[in-house]
Amino acid sequence: MVLHVTYGDTSVLLEGDAEKAVERRIASLHPMHADLLKVGHHGSATSTTPEILAAVKPAFAVISVGFHTSFGLPKADVLERLQSARVRTFRTDLNGAVTFYLDGHTVTPSLPASN
Repeated sequence: MVLHVTYGDTSVLLEGDAEKAVERRIASLHPMHADLLKVGHHGSATSTTPEILAAVKPAFAVISVGFHTSFGLPKADVLERLQSARVRTFRTDLNGAVTFYLDGHTVTPSLPASN
């Protein structure tokens, strides 16, 4: 499932486990802007294509991924694509449970308090 949510002037695209074919279809048939992108498939090389980044133009991205996964996620090429697109990227393996607040005008990330 892919979900696009809009609140006022802000929006988020939640990709779930969408892969290249789904992203290409979204980019071509349903072009949309999203301030926040929940990176698909935990940062696997099968997601976060240049086409979806160009279509969505997110300011922020979050990758939901475990620490030192046996799959080596997120993949370096995905991180490079996000960096090249100048997307401020957060990772749950490094940043913990990141919260994003959408107030209808801006998107504000919030990191968990350090112990």
